[in-house]
Amino acid sequence: MILKIIIGLIVGFIFGYTLQRTGITKYPRVMGLLLLKDFKILKFMLTAVTFSMIGFYILDGIGIITLNPKSLDLGKLVGGLLFGVGMGLLGYCPGTMLSRIGEGKKDAWVGLAGMVLGILFFAINISFFKTHFKAKSVSGDISEALGIHPWIIVPVAAILFISIIYFAHKKVDDFKQNF
Repeated sequence: MILKIIIGLIVGFIFGYTLQRTGITKYPRVMGLLLLKDFKILKFMLTAVTFSMIGFYILDGIGIITLNPKSLDLGKLVGGLLFGVGMGLLGYCPGTMLSRIGEGKKDAWVGLAGMVLGILFFAINISFFKTHFKAKSVSGDISEALGIHPWIIVPVAAILFISIIYFAHKKVDDFKQNF
């Protein structure tokens, strides 16, 4: 148990350090992405998704792990939209918000308070949300939902993501207003 905590802390520090060093925690960087003027975050995320996707499917294929995707339903769509609105308003997602708190940025505490209040609201009203938003779900595994073997989807997605990374090359100066 203690080893898992230590590993989690090490991975968390590496993740936070990487976010901070790449400039992804900067508000102008996030707003630049949302305004389609700065693609550094997109390239960072797609690189992580591409390597993770390939790695998870390889590990699943050789039997080290078992993939068990969650189903997609209306609740996840509504939750994703609320997450996106919150990120657009605040300019942080949970990971970058915690990195900004670690950098000593006081405005990130507002986001943390909002996130905690949202979690508490959901926890108090979970029966309502389960009743009204969990219906007619589809598999969260796109290959299963489409009826296509994963090793057809994975290379196509990887090529698509790598192409987006390659073509999203717009240079943005971190020290000037970009939007």
